[in-house]
Amino acid sequence: MRILVIVALVMAGSPRAHTTSPPQPRDQIEGLIRQFDGEAGLYARNLNSGEEIAVNASTRFPTASTIKTAVMLEAYAQAAAGKLRFDDVVRLTDAVKVGGSGLLSGLRAGLPLRIADLIQLMIVLSDNTATNILVERLGTKQIDERLLAYKLQDTKLFRPTFRDGRADVFPELEREFGLGMTTPRDMGELMALIAGGRAVNAEASSAMLATLRRQTDKGMIPRLLPAGIEVGNKTGTDAEKLPDAKGRRGSIRADAAIVTGPGLKYVVTIFTRRGGDSASGVDNAALLLGARLSRLVFDHFASRLPR
Repeated sequence: MRILVIVALVMAGSPRAHTTSPPQPRDQIEGLIRQFDGEAGLYARNLNSGEEIAVNASTRFPTASTIKTAVMLEAYAQAAAGKLRFDDVVRLTDAVKVGGSGLLSGLRAGLPLRIADLIQLMIVLSDNTATNILVERLGTKQIDERLLAYKLQDTKLFRPTFRDGRADVFPELEREFGLGMTTPRDMGELMALIAGGRAVNAEASSAMLATLRRQTDKGMIPRLLPAGIEVGNKTGTDAEKLPDAKGRRGSIRADAAIVTGPGLKYVVTIFTRRGGDSASGVDNAALLLGARLSRLVFDHFASRLPR
């Protein structure tokens, strides 16, 4: 009996007797964000279990082009209410053309475009001219009121694209955030509404998700995910409107996604601002950070699946 007690005491003091819990995704995410030259926030929710991961998820960030998902939401809401027809035709004019992403700025004036075409261009190619035509037709105030109706109180569109300093609403916020403002949590909830069939109605949600899945920019959230995982996402790229304390404006990169795969269904949103790397290519530091964070979220939720 004495020998057994001694052995038990020795084993209790052995390093092998103490198990180290695996690092939690939040700890890993916070660690990567601390190394980033800029500010970042993340929100993720497993739509099957309800589990959440949140780091700086209630911090306000510039939306850049991720706010275009809210413009799409309003288009579907107005169509469902009979205020808008997707077959209505708008003719392209030189006056409405703006630069940046998209195709319409290089096409001839007079080109007939259906509302449905403009939605596809706005989301799939992030076309700024298409966005501006839709915002003018739908109304900035109406888009923001729709967001409030869904209790997305920190998400706002301030104006059309390429109109810095000339806000339709909230000029003081526009001065800092530019095109729009959101939090990772708010934008995650918007994506969850779409994923769950609760954005306008089930049919509209399904159509919006299909459009998001055709989006062509795969540089952040989808980047490191395994083959066969389906992602519907909307990205955003911009530069800060105001300099920081050091006089640096910094870069903005963002992505908001609905991710599905065998047994998996979750939303994840990643926002960065004041990034020190302003390079426009796919190896921008914020995109690489977002891709790594996205993979951490995927691995964690995948590890929860039944074996």
